[in-house]
Amino acid sequence: MHIYRFKLRFEDQDEFLREVEVRADQTFEDFHRVIVGDLKLDPKTLSSFFTCNDQFRKQKEICLVEMDPEPDPEQDPEEDEGKPVYVMAESRVRNFIDDPHQKLLFVYDYLNYWTFYIELLKILPADDSKEYPRISRSEGETPRELSAKPGTVPQIDQRMDMSFDEDVYDPEDLDQLEKEENIYSNLPDNSEGLEEDSF
Repeated sequence: MHIYRFKLRFEDQDEFLREVEVRADQTFEDFHRVIVGDLKLDPKTLSSFFTCNDQFRKQKEICLVEMDPEPDPEQDPEEDEGKPVYVMAESRVRNFIDDPHQKLLFVYDYLNYWTFYIELLKILPADDSKEYPRISRSEGETPRELSAKPGTVPQIDQRMDMSFDEDVYDPEDLDQLEKEENIYSNLPDNSEGLEEDSF
């Protein structure tokens, strides 16, 4: 049995690098599990792998759960029609490697569309003393965008206080406001005699 060693980079962050080794007979679900496990991400968040050409143009989608294909914002919608969609748990990695430098995308969280660029580095014999899939090289921390918790924004520590002050509608304040309005209502009306075009 042989393994695939992949290099992962996250968007444009050069300091982030992971190398992942996956056995040829393992599934994309195994591949997914080792990535999100290393980065301490929610494994249930919707995500997909995409096989790509040399320019990282998407070809086949391998999604976490069976669903309608995720539209590619950079492609004509008509081009996406008829493309097969596969499920990670049923898709073995070896069946999607067509090139010795195969390129893939891993998109985590469809709402934010966090994108990892993946490239096959080497095909090696499996080492029986090691468990796969595994991270064989790790550089850089989990990107801050990915580590932000729901309801928070990176670089902002405190949540906005959306609670209401119980004393906003003080009855005494409303009484005072009504008295002030009555003062203006008792003023004489000087509008008589003004012509419409006098302004």
